[in-house]
Amino acid sequence: MTVATVAEHKVLRMGETNGGPYPMPGKLDAARPMSVRAPLVLDLATIDSTEKFGGFPGGGGIGVAIDIHIFLKIVPSAEWEVDIEPHAPVEHVCRALCNILEYRGAFKITSPEHASVPFDAAPEIITAAAAGVNAALGRPVGQRELRRIISWNMVGENDGRLELRPDTGVRVAGALFGGVVIVTDELEIACRTPISEANPLILVMPSIEANSLDFQKMVTIDEKDREKKALEVLMKLMPAAIKSDVVKMGDSIYRLQLLGSKVVEIRRFKGGKEIYRLMSMMRVKGCEIIGVHEETGIIAAYVNQQRLDESLSLVDEAGLERIITHPDNKGMKITLSK
Repeated sequence: MTVATVAEHKVLRMGETNGGPYPMPGKLDAARPMSVRAPLVLDLATIDSTEKFGGFPGGGGIGVAIDIHIFLKIVPSAEWEVDIEPHAPVEHVCRALCNILEYRGAFKITSPEHASVPFDAAPEIITAAAAGVNAALGRPVGQRELRRIISWNMVGENDGRLELRPDTGVRVAGALFGGVVIVTDELEIACRTPISEANPLILVMPSIEANSLDFQKMVTIDEKDREKKALEVLMKLMPAAIKSDVVKMGDSIYRLQLLGSKVVEIRRFKGGKEIYRLMSMMRVKGCEIIGVHEETGIIAAYVNQQRLDESLSLVDEAGLERIITHPDNKGMKITLSK
């Protein structure tokens, strides 16, 4: 029996393209300035970490876009100038896109509004910048190919090196389209559904210091649990999402918190007992969708407005910091800038 392992990080030069082959792009328009607004996205479950950490983007997962936004301005320029963080990964993906499009110009990428965000928003920022560049050139590639280009070239910076970042495509898709997104392997969107923006979504910050994340353990446990998770998504979550049955969607997403790599992510917070206990109690108090965002330990709880106070009392009694926001069903907005 072959045991799945975590692939070594691939290092790329600035603007070097990865993946492909990509289809021939459409006609390029003269570059124009663009303004971009994109929501942050909660990644509540990965379906198969053996694919996510296998050296290629994929693995699938479930995301929820939220009403906390990043704002970028994309302006044609004689030289590349990226005045946002993470500046090197953003510049790399945008340069790689321009190389694929055979565009020899450059862009200045800035953020006119420096809003604070509750977690690392690199995937959404990179997606917003790349989508803005694509729009500035007349959208020569469609959304499906754009998502492929972004995820195949998504990098993080480590000691000055640009290393490919494992990516399921969940946060890329959520930033573009909003709502609840279910992404399968090879970055394909299986389902996208809105949920009521009238109801609040609580983000509960962990107070416990986390241990380092064991990626190999995530891969090993998903080798065992990935079929259970895939069955849960296909047979329970997707039918509920297609019918917009939020209660059944929540039941399914909660079951995914108890399987595979998500357990490893949660248990790094001193065994995860406090996180699981609070999630269970919040479900009893009426939270319809609840899950943990990636490996951050941040609990995301979607609750009917009428039962908000009950859930907040639990969080406040635990002495935990919290943010109240809402779902975002609109997704990314790109407009021609002055």
